[in-house]
Amino acid sequence: MEKLEVSSVHNHPLLPLTRFVFGMCKGCDFMGYIYGGYCCNELGCGGEVFHKECGEALPEINHSSHPGHLLKLFSRETYSCSLCGESRFLFGYSCSICNFKLDLDCARRAAPLPILSKPSVHEHPLELCPSSKFVDDAIDCKVCGYLGFYCIVKYKCVQCNLFFHIECVTFFPEAYHTSHPKHSLKYLLCEAAAPSYADKKCILCGNELGKPIHHCDVCNFSICTRCMRNPPLGVVSLTTHDHQLHLVPRHIEFTCDACGTTGERSPYFCLQCNFMIHRECIGLPRVININRHNHRISYTPSLGQGKWKCGVCRKEVNGFYGAYNCAKCPTFAVHARCATRNDEWDMVEREGTPEEEEVAPYEVIDDKTIKHFSHDHNLRIKKDGEILQESILCGACAFQICSEPFYSCEQCSFTLHTKCANLPLKKRHVCDNLPLMLQKTSADDEISCCHLCSQLFTGFMYTNGLKTIDVRCGSFSEPFVHASHPHPLYYSQRYSVSCSECRWNGELTCDECDFNLCFHCGYLPKKVMRHRYDDHPLSLYCGEESVDGEYWCEACEKKLNPKKWFYTCNDCGVLLHISCVVGSFTYMMPGPCLKYDKHGEVVSNTSVCRAVCTRCNIRCILPSIFKGYKDGVVEYFCSAKCLFS
Repeated sequence: MEKLEVSSVHNHPLLPLTRFVFGMCKGCDFMGYIYGGYCCNELGCGGEVFHKECGEALPEINHSSHPGHLLKLFSRETYSCSLCGESRFLFGYSCSICNFKLDLDCARRAAPLPILSKPSVHEHPLELCPSSKFVDDAIDCKVCGYLGFYCIVKYKCVQCNLFFHIECVTFFPEAYHTSHPKHSLKYLLCEAAAPSYADKKCILCGNELGKPIHHCDVCNFSICTRCMRNPPLGVVSLTTHDHQLHLVPRHIEFTCDACGTTGERSPYFCLQCNFMIHRECIGLPRVININRHNHRISYTPSLGQGKWKCGVCRKEVNGFYGAYNCAKCPTFAVHARCATRNDEWDMVEREGTPEEEEVAPYEVIDDKTIKHFSHDHNLRIKKDGEILQESILCGACAFQICSEPFYSCEQCSFTLHTKCANLPLKKRHVCDNLPLMLQKTSADDEISCCHLCSQLFTGFMYTNGLKTIDVRCGSFSEPFVHASHPHPLYYSQRYSVSCSECRWNGELTCDECDFNLCFHCGYLPKKVMRHRYDDHPLSLYCGEESVDGEYWCEACEKKLNPKKWFYTCNDCGVLLHISCVVGSFTYMMPGPCLKYDKHGEVVSNTSVCRAVCTRCNIRCILPSIFKGYKDGVVEYFCSAKCLFS
């Protein structure tokens, strides 16, 4: 099967699907294993899959269910299939003369026989009765007792006024299946009708058995209706194995040669080579990008002898089974299952396409001058020791320049930390499987909210249209080392785990002990220049276990627990709560801003008399507050909670 350059059901070229994918066909809405069809290989499409017949759907067809008239393909319209009665919002075929519509699932199947002269479920002949004919006579199926099932179209006995689902007529009381040719499978209306010793899961796909099921008492063999309707096939996949692979439909423990993990049922097997593989591991992509590594990684049938640790789950990788590794980083390896997880892989196969070159965020003018993409003027570098006043902020991270090297514009007040000036234009981040692009906020006065730390911010951001994160969280890489903990931390999406400091979601976790951090705490500034309560820099301390006695915060004049994190001045010994130093507007440039229909500006809270918050009626203690205007009256807000409540 060749690449499908033009498809009636998708706006990108479709590639042949060489692996089993459990998902939903975007043409007919069928959920199950799809093999031998097509998939989209465009970034952002998420690897959308199509049955072969759906991907190759013609603009016009003749169908035996509606002889005499052509049916034309249409898309994205809510309708009910005239044959099966299912409601759809996808593609379908319609007759321009009659009010007849057909979904793609029914279109690729032959129409049921109009008359069954000797049905297995009834003594009289049965006539096909489309759903539109019996809507007013909502009579349950005589076999299963349900009004609706996979197919709403029914057969009807005119003499007895009885109805029968097509599925029930087809399979009741028993039917043969290619995966179990030895005996016929009984049609059981529900799992409870099966013997008590029967397995609770389909022996082929491993999904929970619902209703009805198909069972063999002699062999204790049970499969679901989905697998009964779509028998698994023998497979030839040259990217996986040199010989044809055959299904072994039985309970059998095995180790998959492709991924190195164990299985318990229905592997595919090559007798010549003693090769065994999971169904879902057939046709694993050869070359891919994952979000935890900067280079492409490639599938290899064997890493060879050695000690390998997975770059995703950080567990051991057995080198004698299939895995992924990086040609540029000899020690980097990933389990096949970990690399192809939906939250890690961008669902695009890269084999045969050149690797993208990294584009620098600026043009070098000379050894001291650059032209950065974010600014209209040239920027000159300032070396260590040239300390700016604390009111000068970096245009990317909106934080104080301090004593770090920085770039400065000689024509205006724009400045950048050197580390911020070198931020890559495109990067992969652990929080999403799609790459993120560096850009300024869409308007100078627009506030964004970081997806990871939930901080409001202005300046630069990384975004892919779905997620937006600030450049502090965007700089995250593994392993993450923090002064509060002796072990490295790694990103995890276990949202039920709490941060060890603030009890928020602890997405940065330790493999060696029960310690977790959230992004907000993990990226608190280690040093804060002058604060209204001290003229010296404040340093972040991550708790002192051996300290006793009572301590008080200089800002709010409330007790401070020295065993928790706090800011302090190494010269004066001043102590402040984290919440009294870092607030909702800390990472925002002073000046006009707009967010959630609130017009105003971020201002420094440096006056001798602190402003009173309009919402909570408490004097604002944080260095930055929001100043708003309503009906000519000035309002002050100390936090985002007060601003947006």
